[in-house]
Amino acid sequence: MYKTTILILGLIASIAFGQEVNEEVAEEAVIGTELDSVTYNVFKEDVPLWQMEKHFKFSPFDVLSAIPTFGVDIETTMKQGMSFQYGAAFIPSVFQPTVREGQNGFNWMNGYKLRFESRFYTFKKPNRYIGTEFSFRHLIISDDASIGMEGDGFGNFAYFTTQKKIYNRFSIQANTKFGIQKSWNRFVCDFYGGLSLRYNKTATSKVETGELQDFSPLGWDLSGGRGFFYATPIIGLKLGFRVPPKKNL
Repeated sequence: MYKTTILILGLIASIAFGQEVNEEVAEEAVIGTELDSVTYNVFKEDVPLWQMEKHFKFSPFDVLSAIPTFGVDIETTMKQGMSFQYGAAFIPSVFQPTVREGQNGFNWMNGYKLRFESRFYTFKKPNRYIGTEFSFRHLIISDDASIGMEGDGFGNFAYFTTQKKIYNRFSIQANTKFGIQKSWNRFVCDFYGGLSLRYNKTATSKVETGELQDFSPLGWDLSGGRGFFYATPIIGLKLGFRVPPKKNL
C-alpha cells in the first residue's frame, strides 16, 4: 500500500511538472517575435489594448520636415498577417522655421495631424508589408496679410494695407505604401516608400474691401476658397519598440 501511494504521487508530480513545462513553452511562443506557432486573432473576442501585441513608434522625418511635427504611432496586431496603425501628432508653433518676425514669416502656426493605416503582411518574408493609409492635417495660421486696394483688374493696386488674418489649411492624404519592418528583441525599425494622393484647401474670411494677396513663406496660396489635388512619391522611417502580447488570443 505504501509503495502504491508513492507511485501514484510520483505520477501526479510528473504530470503536473509536464503541464508546467508546456505552459512555459506556450508562453515563450506568445512573447516571441513570431506568431506562427500560436493562434492570434483579436476579432474573435473583445481584447483590451494592454493584452495585444503593439509597436510604439515615432518618425524622425516628421520632426525634420518643412513643418516639424511631433507625434506617436501605435501599431496593433489584429491577427496573423494583419495589423492596424493609429497616429496622432501635434504641430507646435515654437518649432516652426516659418514663424519669425518680419514680412517673411508667419506670426504663429499651430496644428495637429491624425492618421490611420491598415497593414497586410502577406509576402513570403514575414517582415514585408503593404499598407493603405489615410491622414488628415489641420494647420491654423496667423499672418499679417497684405491687402491690395483700388485694383485695376490686372494685378495692379494703388496702395496696400496690412491686416491680421487667421487661415485654416486642411490637407487630406491617401497613401499606398510598401515597407519593411524588422524587430531586434524589443527595438523596431520600419522603413517604407510609396505613392501619396493629396488634397489641400485653405479657408479664410473674406476681406470687406480690397484683394487679399496670396504670399506665404512656403509658397502656399492662402487666399482661401481654392483647393488643389496632386500626387507625390513618399519615403519614411519610423523607430520604436515592441510590446509582446500578454496571452494566446
